[in-house]
Amino acid sequence: MRIYTKTGDKGTTSLFDGGRVKKYELRVETYGTFDELNAHISLCAKYVTSEENKDFLAKIQETLFHLCAELATEHIDKQASFTRVTESDVKLLEEAMDKCLKELPDIKQFILLGECPVASHLHVARTVARRAERLLVKLNEEVVISTEILQYVNRLSDFLYTMAREEDFRNEIIQLTQEIINRYTNEVNKKDVDYFSCFSLDYFHELAKVVEATAKQENAAVTMSVVNKAGHHLFHYQMEGALLVSIDMAKKKAFTAIATQLPTHHLSELVQPNAPWYQLETLTNGEIVTFGGGLPIYNDAGDIIGGLGVSGATIEQDIAIAEVALSKVKMR
Repeated sequence: MRIYTKTGDKGTTSLFDGGRVKKYELRVETYGTFDELNAHISLCAKYVTSEENKDFLAKIQETLFHLCAELATEHIDKQASFTRVTESDVKLLEEAMDKCLKELPDIKQFILLGECPVASHLHVARTVARRAERLLVKLNEEVVISTEILQYVNRLSDFLYTMAREEDFRNEIIQLTQEIINRYTNEVNKKDVDYFSCFSLDYFHELAKVVEATAKQENAAVTMSVVNKAGHHLFHYQMEGALLVSIDMAKKKAFTAIATQLPTHHLSELVQPNAPWYQLETLTNGEIVTFGGGLPIYNDAGDIIGGLGVSGATIEQDIAIAEVALSKVKMR
């Protein structure tokens, strides 16, 4: 089947309902610009960093196809046979923006558009959406355009702006996360450092004894884990009666303490909305945890050489047990 028809060789094009008009007419210019917008959104969909954003852009592309069909149909009575833009489509954009903005930090100063490539693509799409809207408003002075289309198009540019901000913010968090990970992965490349000789089996046994004794005083059963400076898991002890979930959680607390070089209970404020490490847990797929029970382990010189994680009791008890253990068992 040939894609070319030769019917447009004289500068006219066919509308959906059969009429022919000049290719430069405002109606054609308008739905042609929305077609251009759809192409930009298709490009954005290839770069967004979440499946949710990708799915949402696919839905917008589908809606724009229906919108173009409406605009390319001159007779209103024939538009009834199409899938039309509805109020629910408008609401979908509004609800998505409201949800997203609640999770983004407030803007307190002028920001440059597009700090990462996908956000730049989204801002280009946003400006095309605004241009298409200007043409649509002008066309509305000549023909009847549905209220729903006018509202949808007006919301669409705002939505693309919001998604661009969300992608920029996600990229910022990813970079911060990478910096945290680099704190210990770079250490692995230092061949003159022996991360395993810092610890002894006697140290682990003493630490486990204090953890167990302190936990029993709290009427709790816990699991403890120790990692070295490179984040490698070295030692694990589970008290009788400790929950199975505490095994993985203790390891993550120990890992987080060395990766961030902070007690894990100090991270809770850093991951709140508008804080520097907001959504850190989500973007590290749960490898970093932000509740108490993980502490860095220091040597006599004050250097961080590992991390201790305690889990299985309440958060307050986990913190207290870990603190008592490290205060009583010193590195020799």
